[in-house]
Amino acid sequence: MLLEKISKYKNSLFFRLAITYTLTFTLLSIISFLILYNRIYSVTMNRMDGELLEEIEEYAAVNNENGLGGVKEKFDSEAEFEDPNEEFYRLLDFSGKTLAATDMSSWGSVDKNDAIARLQSDEIGYVFQTIEIPGRDYKGRMVSAVVGPDMILQIGETFEEAEEYLDIFRNLFSILIITLIIASAIVGWYLARRALIGLEEVTQTAAEISKGSYDRRVRVKSQFNEIEKVSATFNKMLDRIQALLRSMKEINDNIAHDLRSPLARIRGIAELTLLNEKTIEEYKDMAASTMEECDSLIDMINTMLDITEAEAGVNGAKAEKFELTLLILEACELFQPLADEKKIDLKVNLPSTLSFQGERKKMQRIVTNILENAIKYTPKRGTVSVSAAVKSGEIKINFQDTGPGISESDLQHIFERFYRCDRSRSQSGVGLGLSLAKAFAESMNGAISVISAVDQGSKFTVMFTQ
Repeated sequence: MLLEKISKYKNSLFFRLAITYTLTFTLLSIISFLILYNRIYSVTMNRMDGELLEEIEEYAAVNNENGLGGVKEKFDSEAEFEDPNEEFYRLLDFSGKTLAATDMSSWGSVDKNDAIARLQSDEIGYVFQTIEIPGRDYKGRMVSAVVGPDMILQIGETFEEAEEYLDIFRNLFSILIITLIIASAIVGWYLARRALIGLEEVTQTAAEISKGSYDRRVRVKSQFNEIEKVSATFNKMLDRIQALLRSMKEINDNIAHDLRSPLARIRGIAELTLLNEKTIEEYKDMAASTMEECDSLIDMINTMLDITEAEAGVNGAKAEKFELTLLILEACELFQPLADEKKIDLKVNLPSTLSFQGERKKMQRIVTNILENAIKYTPKRGTVSVSAAVKSGEIKINFQDTGPGISESDLQHIFERFYRCDRSRSQSGVGLGLSLAKAFAESMNGAISVISAVDQGSKFTVMFTQ
């Protein structure tokens, strides 16, 4: 049971984050200790070397004033106060002969030839050496220096005091590092827990959604920026999924409700034709009517699918840069015959050039759908105006007509699928044109607004930020 729990936590991100934090902190602490220890060791050695050099200078001064006799007297004086196990003094000539020395029985055989050779060959004033001391766990430091004609003074001192100081530092740090490891493990556990609590909530929300709670959302808390972004992005994804599900439900409802009539008409035509003997011409008329109804159904289904895909943000074509002025002019030329037939004055006010970055086919559908509606609902000898302008980086395309206008109650629903105002029911159509235009505009980060009043015409504005 315990092994299973350990294995479970071992493979969790929470455990790995906590362990990574603890190991990283421990490694940095050890590196810091090594750097600090090396610095303290270096300072200690430099201080010891400085003290040895100061003693060399004192003996050199004594030798200059009182000669060999003065040096020997100082040796005797030092021997009274200094422990021979911790420090020694030795005076040599350049042949290696000992002229005077303190008790060196505990120091063993301290090599003198190497220092003499270096002082003679390199012509330097002094030489430092680290020496081994028989029977002891620590080493010693020795300086050899020329203090007079044909005279070399050697002073040796053990590392015992320095080692004791460094031992105290090592022991203190060992206690400190153990304490810091425990503290870092606790802090690492807390930070990992706090960092992942947002992800745990996302996971829990996803689990609830998988059970059918599609309205659940992750609470976006003021914590780590990355967790906030994950939570916000997850909620946006859920909104898109819910919108897609809602669109699929609407399609099912629309198919069940709005496709029933044309299918019933097709069936009625077929039944009437089969009840009685008909001529070839009548059968042809039935076939033509059936094809016309089928084309209407196909167009309706395709339009609904286009709206759903645009709203769901799928199957979007690659954006391209094209001339918007030219696209609008082509749409106006396409509907000019319809406007002429109703003696409608189609006015166009466009800039000479207007570049747009987006999907050309979607823009064509937006412009043609709104323009077709404007001409369709404008009475004879009316006016339809199309204009475009760029202001503060925002492109606005305006479609204004002198039609019957839209009531305030209808304005709230005109972009809904299959919605048709009371005044528009006498015209052909199924009520999908504006829904498609709105879905396409929003899929390109645009928007459509409308200003209208009964008997005062309508003004549709399509806006894009470039």
